[in-house]
Amino acid sequence: MPRFYAGIGARATPPPILSLMTRAAFALCKRGYVLRSGRAIGADSAFERGGGRDAQIFLPAPGWRGSVSTLHPEALGAELWGRARDIAAAHHPAFAGLSPFVQALHTRNVFQVLGPRLDSPAEFVLCWTADGEASGGTGQALRVAATHGVPVFNLQRDRERAHVERHLVL
Repeated sequence: MPRFYAGIGARATPPPILSLMTRAAFALCKRGYVLRSGRAIGADSAFERGGGRDAQIFLPAPGWRGSVSTLHPEALGAELWGRARDIAAAHHPAFAGLSPFVQALHTRNVFQVLGPRLDSPAEFVLCWTADGEASGGTGQALRVAATHGVPVFNLQRDRERAHVERHLVL
């Protein structure tokens, strides 16, 4: 039975952290973990580089950023996407005021944490945010994780980064 983790973070993740993310993804893949991510520039791309062939890449639209992933609204179906959208709306303070595409980005974050059927939460989230908190677009996924009891390891925090370096990247 595979184990899942969400590998996400800010577009502006610093290069040394991006390198750590790729190395951590490779180490987790070797240990049987399956990456869940979202194809964004920055952290997501770094995780994808080490995440292996079985990674689950959730998209806000088919073919986004050149991805061939089938984990997008059309393939997942209107009912399931609608349930994820409701969860996204409940975790964002101004969801209704966002453009449809930005709402789709936040909705795909729900799948990164809860899985393709919204019933298999990730074992943990590995991420980076500029302030070490649930901020920016990544913050949406971190709020969903908190609601569902999914631990978060934010690489902006020295102690959590040291833990990842010590246990994953040999």
